Amino acid sequence: MTTAESAPGREVGPLLTRALGVALLVVGVAAGVVGGLVFGLGALPTSGLPYYGLGIGGALFAGMLALWLHGRLIDSRATIPYAGDGRLLAGRLQSLLAAAFAVKLVLLTIGVFSLRQSGAKFADTTIFAVTFAGGALLCQLATAAFLARALRYPPGRSTAS
Repeated sequence: MTTAESAPGREVGPLLTRALGVALLVVGVAAGVVGGLVFGLGALPTSGLPYYGLGIGGALFAGMLALWLHGRLIDSRATIPYAGDGRLLAGRLQSLLAAAFAVKLVLLTIGVFSLRQSGAKFADTTIFAVTFAGGALLCQLATAAFLARALRYPPGRSTAS
């Protein structure tokens, strides 16, 4: 029996889809509550609402791409070549986490420069950037908590459903 045959199987696609659903729900609810408070109480002008929505959407898109990269961490077929060497596996883990962070940073940078090039005011660009950062962090926390909980149990005994 080879290592590939003895590796425990876990359906990564459905697990990542559920994690994304959790992130969408958490970020959506938080965005609604915070946006309702901030814009409803007049702390920010309602003209910034589209930039707020753009920041939330960008954060969710970045979270989706990062989650896809995180899927490479939990896919047992992808880690089989590194199974015998903890340092190689740790290096792979660090590089995938760095790549996920880089995706978020690149999307944030593209968003900010695109808004500035289109003539958006500094305040609107700031609304986008702060919302993107907060949404991306909340998305990361939600997916990490979901995946950590789901991966505590062997395949077939998950309580994450």
